[in-house]
Amino acid sequence: MVKPTLNVLEAHHRPVLIEGQKENKGEMKMIKRLEWNKKTASVFAVTAALTIVLAFALNPREITIAENTTLEPIVWAFQRPNDSVQFVSIDDKLNAPYVGDGLSANMYVMIGIYHENALAYGGCDHLSMLMAINATVGNAGGYIESVHVVAQKDQTSEVSWLGTLFDFENLSLADRADGYRRNTHAYIKLASVNHTSSVHAKATVEWNLLTPNTQSHQLEIAYEITYYNGTAYNKVVQPFQLNLVGREQP
Repeated sequence: MVKPTLNVLEAHHRPVLIEGQKENKGEMKMIKRLEWNKKTASVFAVTAALTIVLAFALNPREITIAENTTLEPIVWAFQRPNDSVQFVSIDDKLNAPYVGDGLSANMYVMIGIYHENALAYGGCDHLSMLMAINATVGNAGGYIESVHVVAQKDQTSEVSWLGTLFDFENLSLADRADGYRRNTHAYIKLASVNHTSSVHAKATVEWNLLTPNTQSHQLEIAYEITYYNGTAYNKVVQPFQLNLVGREQP
């Protein structure tokens, strides 16, 4: 009797594929291909959605301002203390109420403590301030679109926002910038949340003076409220001018 060879045994025990099984394998490949296409399409859809959201965030919609109103500036002045004074608690409150065309707003700047040679700020003089705004649109269908606070300074001082002390209601932080030595502007840009008719915001800012007490400084602050009065977009700008006057040399 002739013993079967290894090739014969493998051929004998190899399962025989019938025509239906071959078709099933083809169907399985097709199903896997369709599943991969669905996953790829889902990834593309999510990527496209994120791209659209990012585009709107970086390029907010443009609106046409029907009327710009710039109010009279609120002017404040304070003489810088001498070197022997460690700090001065000023506690001045600059109010700027406004009512017109459906908008009711109260914008103010709270002048806090003037620190002389503050070690926490590199040994320079330092003034802390609180900027705040409450605004409401009373017209039917009206709402606040945005609130911007812009501070313009000289190049021998610095302005920085304390982000940990931000307090916003119905507003979200869209952008911010600190005013370092070489910059002339610092700002925060707030966008309306769900186009509500009433908003509130508070922000603490630090003004660091990089000069001796004999030097004067000026900080110009502008509150910009853009709102919809029910028929058109308007903007109201309230300027503040803060002056720190240098002391005469003895």
